[in-house]
Amino acid sequence: MKAVPKVNTGGLYIEDTIVDDTFNGVVPFYMEIEPQPPADPDEAEQETDPEDEQPEETPEPEIAGYIVGVTVTPGLFMPRFDITAWEAYQDDLQEVESDYRQAYDEWQAQPEEERGEPPAYVAPEMPDLWIEGLTPEEIEEITRPQPQEPTELELLAAVVEGIQQQNTQLQEVVVSSGEELSAVKTASAEQQVTLSALGSEQVKQDLSTLDLKQQNNVIGAELVKKDISILDLYMQNQVLGQMLAALELKILANNGTGGESNV
Repeated sequence: MKAVPKVNTGGLYIEDTIVDDTFNGVVPFYMEIEPQPPADPDEAEQETDPEDEQPEETPEPEIAGYIVGVTVTPGLFMPRFDITAWEAYQDDLQEVESDYRQAYDEWQAQPEEERGEPPAYVAPEMPDLWIEGLTPEEIEEITRPQPQEPTELELLAAVVEGIQQQNTQLQEVVVSSGEELSAVKTASAEQQVTLSALGSEQVKQDLSTLDLKQQNNVIGAELVKKDISILDLYMQNQVLGQMLAALELKILANNGTGGESNV
């Protein structure tokens, strides 16, 4: 047993079917005939007269396709068996066989000593009976690269790649945040140093101010002392002035009387 192709009436490949190993021709297969439902006996008796009844004609079977004993040519997208070429090839075979039989009969009719070599049978070359059933445009359409559905492994790889990209982005964000935090810490430390320096300068200024205040207080006390000394000298001067005035009056008095002074 072997598998041979079945084709429809147009020659297009349908499927394989199992046949005997010796099968090598092309034979039709037929469509199944649906059985007619039996007629009602009572209605049949009323409608027809038994004498007028005619035997039912069996419908001729309709060809559904062909079983082909010729191997399908590989590389065809939609194999189509050229039934017309097959029939023409059969006509050529019959013609060649007829010519051969006639030549053989003529050879055989000759006297045996005059026959010579018998005629040779040369079968005609079989044409390419399987042809492409699609047009070039249809072949171009079906051979155009189509987007393939990703496999489970490819989908998983895409998910892993997405996670890796997210992880890389997160790492970049963390590094960037760390750099920003480090910059903030550095700025804060610089500000602390500046504030500390300003604080030290302020303390120095405060100490200088306090020292000046203390010096001012000391100078003020010295000024007070000087003022008191000046006031004391002024009072002493007044006392001396009064004493001089008294002496001058006394001298004048003595001179006016002509007496000698007791001083």
